[in-house]
Amino acid sequence: MISEISKGARTKLSRTVIMFAIVMIVNVVIIILLTPIGFETRPQSDLKTLGYIAITTIFVGLALDIASIGLLFKRVRVRLASSLAILSSVLFVLIIFVDRTGSFFSVPIPPAINTLEYLFIVVIIVTLITASLVFRRSKPQIKK
Repeated sequence: MISEISKGARTKLSRTVIMFAIVMIVNVVIIILLTPIGFETRPQSDLKTLGYIAITTIFVGLALDIASIGLLFKRVRVRLASSLAILSSVLFVLIIFVDRTGSFFSVPIPPAINTLEYLFIVVIIVTLITASLVFRRSKPQIKK
C-alpha cells in the first residue's frame, strides 16, 4: 500500500476528508475577509504593539491553513494536514479572543469584522471537529 502511494497511485478521499477540505477553504476565505483586503477598516496607525504580533500570527495561521489544503489535495499526508489545521485553529481562537479585549487596535471593532469573527468561531469549531475526525481515521505514515 505504501509503495503504491509512493509511486503516485491515487487514493480516494473519504467524505470526511472532502468535508474537511471544504471547511479549510472556507477558513482561508474568512481569513482573507478579515484583512484589509476584505472588511478590515481600522487604520494601521491605530495598531498597538500586540497588534503587530497578531498580524504575524494571522499570517502564520493562514500559511498553516494553505499548507493543510495542499497536503489534502496531495492525498498522502492527510494526518499531517489535520494536525496543521488544529494548530492554526487554536491560533485563530486566541487571536479572536484577544481582539475582543481591544488589545490590537485603539479603535473599536468594525461591525463587519465583529460579525465575521463570530462566524469564524463557528467555522473554527467545525474545523476542529472535522480535523480531529480525519486525524483519528487516518493511519500514521510508516517510513522505510
